[in-house]
Amino acid sequence: MAAKTDPIDIFFEMPLDKWQIFDSKTLSKSKIVLLHDLKPVVDMFNAEGVGIGVRTASEVIREISLSAHDQKRLVSLMNARSFDVYSVRAALNDHMTDEELEQIKLPPQEQERLQGYMNNYSRGLLKAILGGTDVKVTGRSSLSSILDGENRGAILKNLIDIAARLRIEPTEIVAYISKLSEIILAISYYQRVYDGLLADLRELLSDTKKLHDQDTLTVRFPGMKEETQEALTAGRHTIITLNGYFDQFHKVEKFFDEITPEKFKTLRENVEIHYRAIGMIVCFWQIKINEWRRRFWDGKGKRRDSTWEQRYNFFKDTVHHNLYTIEDNVELIKNAKLDL
Repeated sequence: MAAKTDPIDIFFEMPLDKWQIFDSKTLSKSKIVLLHDLKPVVDMFNAEGVGIGVRTASEVIREISLSAHDQKRLVSLMNARSFDVYSVRAALNDHMTDEELEQIKLPPQEQERLQGYMNNYSRGLLKAILGGTDVKVTGRSSLSSILDGENRGAILKNLIDIAARLRIEPTEIVAYISKLSEIILAISYYQRVYDGLLADLRELLSDTKKLHDQDTLTVRFPGMKEETQEALTAGRHTIITLNGYFDQFHKVEKFFDEITPEKFKTLRENVEIHYRAIGMIVCFWQIKINEWRRRFWDGKGKRRDSTWEQRYNFFKDTVHHNLYTIEDNVELIKNAKLDL
């Protein structure tokens, strides 16, 4: 059994006090959860922290006196397909100020751990901007403030050169590139979480293969072979597709060597679509793995006793349920073309 997932890397649930988003104290004691059928619910708790059941967004709004902006933020979050930090920022982008969005970020230790991934992807981009300086960038906020320090002159000269090549105003270049930098950081983060997920996913696929090979069950469950094969295919396609995408994305390091306005626009538009799809795919498999582990493994990492019939019935209701929902996202990433 694989190691326990770090809470910051869990995409399918979000404690509502994780960041300062809501005015309502009652709501902030609760959390949003994506269930195995991918339906979002609010897991409610009372003032003493005792669970009082799950609610839909409309039920929460009816039961709690929420301000207008709390209502909009809750509905937007409930429509997100993943609750990682970048998907949360994207979901709330139209309902929070830039200052409020800035506090929705990874903790410092995670940013430091992520730096190795970001360096692989953003080295070329940052080299073009920061050439000849000792400035270090760890996220969108620090990139946005690079003109505030003593390296302003050297950086401004680099930005003017880039702006000329991209045919945009030098004053717009930082905000223009900072968005791409954040997306690159998001993809870097998703790769790190995906790398940690691989052992769990392969373990789930191994259990699914053993279930698939139980020929004696096909008499009682005639659809078992097809359903388990669909899960095996989806899992394998996910691994092959994401491995291929991340291998290709490493080439972004050389992207600014031959930058053109067209290439920059295409890359930015494409990766903004890609990172949302990747976040959803990772979240989807986290949900399936979590359900399977919760049922068939105990807290000490040992398998619980179960029959093949029990495993199949649970598999059908959880792992196989809504399996089709990631097909379009996997296909999108599989066919992704990055002009690098």
